[in-house]
Amino acid sequence: MANQRILQGSVQSFDPERGHGEIQTERGAVYAVHRSALRDEALSGIFPGDIVEFVPGRNRFGQRAALEVRRVGWEDGADDDSPREWTF
Repeated sequence: MANQRILQGSVQSFDPERGHGEIQTERGAVYAVHRSALRDEALSGIFPGDIVEFVPGRNRFGQRAALEVRRVGWEDGADDDSPREWTF
């Protein structure tokens, strides 16, 4: 992610079966996220309340999209007892 603009946001939703969801920045902008954009520790999945960093871009439909998504933490008040990986 060197020399690229990096944003931070909170995961609003993510459907592991369909492989997509939404991330919202502090300023309220919403970005679509696809499982193919997950990197490093986010490869196991992202969860509502996770704080992520990402490179902003556009998807094939022209919508705002989060690229190169990395989990950096989770929001205060998130369910700390919930498993941090998807189970099927």
